[in-house]
Amino acid sequence: MRVSAFRTLTGIIAALLIVRSTSLAPDPQAQPRLPARPPSLSAETRSSSLTRDALLPLMAARRNHIVDHCFLSEIDVKAPFAPAEAALVAAALKQDWEVVRRLIEVGASVEATNDSGLTALMVAATNGNVEMLRTLLEHQARVDSMDSTGRTALHYAIRAGKLEAVKLLLPRMSNLEVVSAPDRDLLTMALETGDMKIFQSVLEKSPATLHWTPSTRHALEVALHADMKDQVRLLLSKHPAPPTREGGTTPLIAYAIAKDDAVLFRTLLACGSDPNIALPKNCEKEFMSLLKSKYLRLYIEQESGINLLMLAAGLGKADYVRALLDAGADRNRATPHEKMLPLYFAAWSENWQCTQMLLGCGPMPDQLRVEISLAKQNAMIIKDGVTIFTTKVSTGRQGFGTPAGQYVITDKDRDHRSTIYKCAMPYFMRLNCRDFGMHEGVVQPYPASHGCIRLPSDAAKKLFVEIPVGTVVMIN
Repeated sequence: MRVSAFRTLTGIIAALLIVRSTSLAPDPQAQPRLPARPPSLSAETRSSSLTRDALLPLMAARRNHIVDHCFLSEIDVKAPFAPAEAALVAAALKQDWEVVRRLIEVGASVEATNDSGLTALMVAATNGNVEMLRTLLEHQARVDSMDSTGRTALHYAIRAGKLEAVKLLLPRMSNLEVVSAPDRDLLTMALETGDMKIFQSVLEKSPATLHWTPSTRHALEVALHADMKDQVRLLLSKHPAPPTREGGTTPLIAYAIAKDDAVLFRTLLACGSDPNIALPKNCEKEFMSLLKSKYLRLYIEQESGINLLMLAAGLGKADYVRALLDAGADRNRATPHEKMLPLYFAAWSENWQCTQMLLGCGPMPDQLRVEISLAKQNAMIIKDGVTIFTTKVSTGRQGFGTPAGQYVITDKDRDHRSTIYKCAMPYFMRLNCRDFGMHEGVVQPYPASHGCIRLPSDAAKKLFVEIPVGTVVMIN
């Protein structure tokens, strides 16, 4: 009886436990299905499967990231992409301009760049696609945007030799100096293309404050050699300083005078070289060696302000003096310290043509001149080839000889008094701005003066009145 009751109680407890465990178990429909055991796989198949399974979560995460961002109201669809190569630039690089247009139409940023900072505008410039350049510019593409090397679309157009693209972009560049750093100089790049039209286009837009560089010196040399005066003129107008040789300080036009290179001289002068250029005191040795006049070299070394007119006059080069004067050289400009005028340089060179031109007056010798014979101790006035007056004279005695040569009466002084000999020299007519001349004095039948030409009183008065400043006096 007891055994039967115990078995009954044990059964009830077991039943209760089963019911409890059943009520706590999850709904059979909610339980996840266990995957069936896959068939046996080879090692290669298992590796491929594992790689695919490893990638799936990453791709899903990217998909979720994109989907999430689609619902963000603050996202800027026009902002440049972070990817290595923006779609707009990628399409441009493939020259798929139709895709570029579509991307622009749907709002893609025209300022999108790739990792090196390349924009669609730069790509279009490289290809010379003027139509696409206009489209990009109409959509506010910035012409001054730079890639990682500091180059703009204009740099790309120049380097590619695309003249029309250059002409389109140049007027839109507000400041060429900013984008013309030494390592990316636009003029140098334009010259390297060999297309002088591109070079001239860039040069025309450049500021008039350029410094001479090896490139612009080379461009000047090419233009001078090819007689391209418009380009020479443009180059000179953009450089405030005169052109020099590479590494030198002496103006190129001064070399032309010293070497008697008339073609170079006249071209530079006609194209805008300043006729009043002053030489530096530290002229290079090569230039100084071209100057045959010792006193001229001395002045250049010691005095500042020696200009082209003084140089030409000091070398006795009348054609250059005349050309400089015609171009506007100032004959009255003196050196700052010694107050030397171009006339003085001409007078010391004993070139009567230069002296007359710098005086601004004087008859030609075949019209009127004075001839003095040291041997005969006489003087003649010759007018239109005919001797109209003759007089005795006394020239310099031994040790004070009157120098032979062709001189010009540079000034007159009715009551001159010698500062050297402290004596009166009436009707003084100075020759070549120097310390001797013709004047009234005691005339001996032999050389008796300290170097001047003494005239009888009547003859001195006649010459003083009738012979104008600028008249040539030939001493033989």
